[in-house]
Amino acid sequence: MSRRPVAGPIQPAEPATADDGTPYSTAFDDVYHSSDGALGQAQHVFLGGNDLPERWRGREQFVIVETGFGLGLNFLATWAAWRDDPQRPARLHFVSVEKSPFRAKDLRRMLEPMLVLPGMTALAPLMQRLCDVWPSPVAGWHRLELAPGVILSVGFGDFFDLMPLLRAGADAFYLDGFAPSKNPDMWSAEVFKTLGRLARDGATIATYTAAGQVRRDLIAAGFDVARRPGYGRKRDMLAGRYAPPYRMRRYDPPAPPPPRAREAIVVGAGMAGAAMARRLVARGWRVRLFERAQAPGTAASGNPAGVFHPQLSADDNVLSRLTRAGFLYALSQWRTLPGGLPGRADGLLQVATSEAEAKAMAQLVTAHGYPDTYAKWVDAQHASALAGETLAYGGVWYPEGGSLAPAMLCRGELVAAGPLLDARYGVSVERLERVDRGADHESVDGREGDVCRWAALDGAGRVLAEADVAIVTAADVSQTLLSPYLPPEFVPVKRVRGQLTFLPPDTLVGLRIPVCGDGYVAPPPLGGAGPVTGATYGFDDPAEEVRVGDHQANLRRLAALLPGHAEAFGDAGLASERAAAELGGRTAFRALVPDRLPMAGQMPDLAAIEPQRKRLAGGHLRDIPRLEGLYASFAFGSRGLVFASLCAELVASQIEGEPWPIGSDLADAVDPARYLMQSLRKA
Repeated sequence: MSRRPVAGPIQPAEPATADDGTPYSTAFDDVYHSSDGALGQAQHVFLGGNDLPERWRGREQFVIVETGFGLGLNFLATWAAWRDDPQRPARLHFVSVEKSPFRAKDLRRMLEPMLVLPGMTALAPLMQRLCDVWPSPVAGWHRLELAPGVILSVGFGDFFDLMPLLRAGADAFYLDGFAPSKNPDMWSAEVFKTLGRLARDGATIATYTAAGQVRRDLIAAGFDVARRPGYGRKRDMLAGRYAPPYRMRRYDPPAPPPPRAREAIVVGAGMAGAAMARRLVARGWRVRLFERAQAPGTAASGNPAGVFHPQLSADDNVLSRLTRAGFLYALSQWRTLPGGLPGRADGLLQVATSEAEAKAMAQLVTAHGYPDTYAKWVDAQHASALAGETLAYGGVWYPEGGSLAPAMLCRGELVAAGPLLDARYGVSVERLERVDRGADHESVDGREGDVCRWAALDGAGRVLAEADVAIVTAADVSQTLLSPYLPPEFVPVKRVRGQLTFLPPDTLVGLRIPVCGDGYVAPPPLGGAGPVTGATYGFDDPAEEVRVGDHQANLRRLAALLPGHAEAFGDAGLASERAAAELGGRTAFRALVPDRLPMAGQMPDLAAIEPQRKRLAGGHLRDIPRLEGLYASFAFGSRGLVFASLCAELVASQIEGEPWPIGSDLADAVDPARYLMQSLRKA
């Protein structure tokens, strides 16, 4: 698992204004926009300087990368221009970073007074929406879907921690930020080189400054820029396009895909498959989903309750950063489900199991400086009050953690997908075959050329469907379906047995929220039943029946977790063999790989790799040839609720050539080619 230097806590910006009322940064002693007008500057410098909206017309997608989000005025002006343009692209991606983001309440406080300024009234509903979904100041990328087709990816943290790891192809750049004299780091040659690595062919760039050193460094990075008339009292600005005199980068950025039928096959209708279908449909894809069971969410996704929260660590490792991104993105998706969240996201406690662990947890939360809206240390007294039960130690309070019914989540996601989804239950996909259409095949745009499609076949060899892409989300059949293309040793999925115990309805009536420690207990997410506790963790255990011994193990852990009920749940109480035998429960099998991270992304092309083995042994995952149209999203272990939506969005972004929702460091950590890459490096 990769490591990187631990970034310090995010320091939110404090609201302030200059003497004339212009929003002002006390940290940089500079204003957030021109005193001649925020909207006018955005329209003249950034939209006009990039020849927008003209350049985005007739495109399926358009990607803008900005170097400083600030108050989001450039984004709001761009969104308004997109909204008002009948020839707009179907999807507008706006990618920006902000080292010192405002808190949501402060962003609203700074933006609302600006609505009285000329032209700003039309931005009022857009401002309101931005403030409503604005995330807490937690480090990393945050993907926000402001409206159908408008996606804001904003990274909280230092430019040099985030942008070099961004996987995106930019069509336009907004080079914004505090003045070069106030914040020189953001106008350095290294910044411009980083942007050059993101530029698609013909990408344009614009900035309000005309400083000579900025112009020279942009030219050195491959941008052909020149002075143009500036805005307001600024005589000049810079604008131009990416036109390097020679190849200046090793890798090209993701490009928009060629025209195609936009049809997908998804195998599996658990949490992974349901999320995958929804993310593709959101992009206009027609999805055929196949599930061998008679309903969605019947395997590990069929448990009556599942808990969700991010994972913390002292060094903010890959798992911490990945669960943080997954947790926050999942919440944003669940809150838009037509029937609402099938459970509760009003808090979860992760309690310590000893004094030493309690001290370490408290120190960890303090060191990272998380906002209270994300994670907060609470002592034993406060934790007990939150839980409604007596706890021996304090723990971490996640205000937006909780529990829900996974099977109902699957159904909700599939309902949200709408008529573009064709879900077929009781149908088993036994093989995935690549279908190569030769040069005489006419593509969807009327041109001739080679086209790769995928066919799903049943056990009798009948073709169930054919599509542009196929995504395997059913972990239990992943090795079988993928074995023609990647040997099972490079898809090292293991099944881990887990048993839940259903407590009687009159048990723990005071329990308000899920409590996790060594095991967990959660109130029933939808009422009408008793709490759920568990779960066991059994490798190499294929037994499907519910076992009394596993009930007893769950109850003993529960007795330690809730010491006020130690006697009731101990060996003299419910954990006795006779009492435990009366309890209900459920057994399911988690799927995981040795590093306990998901397998999510495009599959490697082993046939293309073989002749290049020696060269690739010293390469990077980005060098690995990929199978056109074949993807994976599975092996979530016990973190399916946290990982499913994020992995689905990652795969959908790869399919569409869009900006990825996470940095390449995290994408590499879940890349389905990583075990093959490890083998190549050892050879």
